[in-house]
Amino acid sequence: MSTTAPAGARAVAGLRVATFNVRELLDDTLAVREVLRELAADVVCLQEVPTHVLARHRLGVLAADTGSWVTAAGPAGAGTAVLTAARVDVRAAGVRALPTPRRRGWRPVRRRGTAEVVVRVPLGPGWSVPVLVRSVHLGLTPQERSEHLDLLLPGAAVPGAVGPWRGAPTVLAGDLNEEPGGPVHRRLATVLLDAAEADGSAAPTFPARAPRRRLDVLLTDRRLSVVRVDTPAAHPGASDHLPVVADLLVPAGPR
Repeated sequence: MSTTAPAGARAVAGLRVATFNVRELLDDTLAVREVLRELAADVVCLQEVPTHVLARHRLGVLAADTGSWVTAAGPAGAGTAVLTAARVDVRAAGVRALPTPRRRGWRPVRRRGTAEVVVRVPLGPGWSVPVLVRSVHLGLTPQERSEHLDLLLPGAAVPGAVGPWRGAPTVLAGDLNEEPGGPVHRRLATVLLDAAEADGSAAPTFPARAPRRRLDVLLTDRRLSVVRVDTPAAHPGASDHLPVVADLLVPAGPR
């Protein structure tokens, strides 16, 4: 989708971004495929994709079945990944690990990471400005979430992050493991806009069969406009989370 602005206004292009925690693809993979097809997103941020070496190919199969590409994935991402549609121009992509202790007391700690891409969308004879889209899956404890947030905020100078795109408008999407009103969400809201709240369509996303908690969010740079946000109803057996999808407007890039 592209929009021609009135004279004197700047043209904008449509970008559809989705986030979905797929629970290691342990549920009905065909249902996951149908969810992704119905979302029809340009960029899909995934969490809890399989990381075991014998199961990683399943993400590629899923992407191929939904007409998309695995653009950012790998062990360092710790289960985060990004799929992109053919219409977007991928300028950079990568995954990076977030520092996580192996154990907290006697309990093992799940590794954390992020997958991120920089994309442009077509706009008339040119392109939109580049947009950095980051898939995240934050930790189970407030301390861990807060520590990792320092490495995920827009503009953070972090070794391994895709660059040189620190000034690009940012979309941060994923499972925060925290509801709105929590300390990490409040801190994110000082620099990014909760798209569902801006749209007035905030809805719980977990657990999928009887949602009570809004853990899955899309937070956008204020240079991007939120057109619509949706939390589609559960496909039986797809995952224990619901997806969230947002239609955004992105300014034109320089010519």
